[in-house]
Amino acid sequence: MTDKTPPYSEMPSSEMPSDAVLTALIDGQLSPQEEAALLHQMDENPAISERVEFLSRASLNFQAAFQPLLDEAPLQKLQAQLDAIPPRKAPPLWRKSANWNEGRRGFIGLLAASVVAGVFADRVWLAATADEDHDADDSAAWRGVVAQYMALYTPDTLGSNQPGEDQQQAQLSALNSQLGLDLTPQKIAMPNIEFRRTQILAYDSKPLAQILFADPQGRPMALCILRNKTAPHGIAIEKRHSMNIAWWATRDYQALLIGHGTERDINTLAEGVRERLLSERA
Repeated sequence: MTDKTPPYSEMPSSEMPSDAVLTALIDGQLSPQEEAALLHQMDENPAISERVEFLSRASLNFQAAFQPLLDEAPLQKLQAQLDAIPPRKAPPLWRKSANWNEGRRGFIGLLAASVVAGVFADRVWLAATADEDHDADDSAAWRGVVAQYMALYTPDTLGSNQPGEDQQQAQLSALNSQLGLDLTPQKIAMPNIEFRRTQILAYDSKPLAQILFADPQGRPMALCILRNKTAPHGIAIEKRHSMNIAWWATRDYQALLIGHGTERDINTLAEGVRERLLSERA
């Protein structure tokens, strides 16, 4: 985590973690030690697990999606206006926290983007309800949710750096432990496609692994794997939110590759990944 709060592993185990901490877990922003401590507490406290599930299913990564807009917010002007407000004689306790200055800056940026974000959130909600009506079976519904999530991504969301192979394997190992897989950089590699990062999400209380890539034009692409027992299915192609999706299923998992490439390109890349993933479980 990037704020100045104490590491989660040093917090009293009896306390309910804040939503900020739980969201950091969902977004993969905790250190390995913090994540292990929080997962241990979740095992002992069902209320924490329920809260994580709620946040996983109810929220999207708007911070990453809107980061370019926040970066352009007139922070200096807004900061000057805020500093001109006389301080209260008895400020609330939360204002005395160590990360107040950093939190205040983030709040100003969010305030500058609030109108745009509010309108965009309405569009996301309408799209979500429309897909729920359209997708009668759960195997199709989760693909709709993934497509909505990917529609928020821009090339800036991915960053410009490709992690080294050791870093890639470390991130994949975290997915392996959650989904019972044996992913390696070689098994998910695709020609002319650059690895960027991974994260663990959740859909309907089931772990959902997302591996993000950049295509040759720098556009977002993702390989997603959902642990969910279902009937095996070969590769099928569909289009959602102006992106092509190649999806398939085994007895224990559903997977998809989504991106802005042509239907043929996405299908070809998916065939290679699927073949390597199936061979590991043969």
